Amino acid sequence: MSILLIDIGNTRLKWAWCDSSAGSAADGAADSAVGNGALPTPWQHAGAAAHATPAERASLVGTWQQLAAGSIPAVWIANVAGPTIAADVETLLVEAFGTAVAPNWVRTAAAHGDLVNGYHEPTQLGVDRWVGSIGAHRWLPGQTLLIVTAGTATTLDIVTATADGARFEGGLILPGLSLMLGTLARNTAQLPELDVLDTGAGAARAVRALGADNTRDAIAAGCLAAQAGAIERSWRALGERGPVRCLLSGGARHAVAGALAMPFEMHDNLVLLGLHAMAQRA
Repeated sequence: MSILLIDIGNTRLKWAWCDSSAGSAADGAADSAVGNGALPTPWQHAGAAAHATPAERASLVGTWQQLAAGSIPAVWIANVAGPTIAADVETLLVEAFGTAVAPNWVRTAAAHGDLVNGYHEPTQLGVDRWVGSIGAHRWLPGQTLLIVTAGTATTLDIVTATADGARFEGGLILPGLSLMLGTLARNTAQLPELDVLDTGAGAARAVRALGADNTRDAIAAGCLAAQAGAIERSWRALGERGPVRCLLSGGARHAVAGALAMPFEMHDNLVLLGLHAMAQRA
């Protein structure tokens, strides 16, 4: 059976399609990627759409129907956008596949396989953070991981190896890069409004040079430095315990990556990778 993976974030819906006819090849490619030290993307098709955009809705339904070719896929979903968006996605799925579709709405749990949820109240951990940790641990068992997702919010999550598996230790949540830039513009009288696309090479150079010679780069560099500072501080603290591997994902990952002065590796979407791991285990 084909699998449709859906990550419903605060701003966009991200999806990936695993074609059952290409499953063995995808698994082999994934194993090869990990053997070469890289995290895999074990799906054949992927995309993203903004919430509540009619054109995007029609495009999604058409694309999914074309990929399904009359069949009904197994659907696995992680949602942090709330019940209204969830109901909207349910409607999309019915439009695409009919009323027989039965999506698996993932919830945060106390454990998944040998990964233990160390949150004080496990169910209070955001499902995106939990599923992303499952995906990272599935392919990198036995390693200490700093998992950074640069989205609407920037989250830093820690997974450590234990004698019989791994433990999600917790982490940090801070405003995402776009939120930082927007809040600064809305709450000051004379500063320009920037977006993530404005945090390019000039801003990254200003972070490394500890200053910028114009207001736009100073704003962009300041927000980038705040993101990079949280990540690098966490990475150094973890590094004092032993080897640590930093994984960077999320829509703003490329902008944040330019400001980091430490080793890291990027992945398109760790939540989708975690959903894939859960679907394979089911």
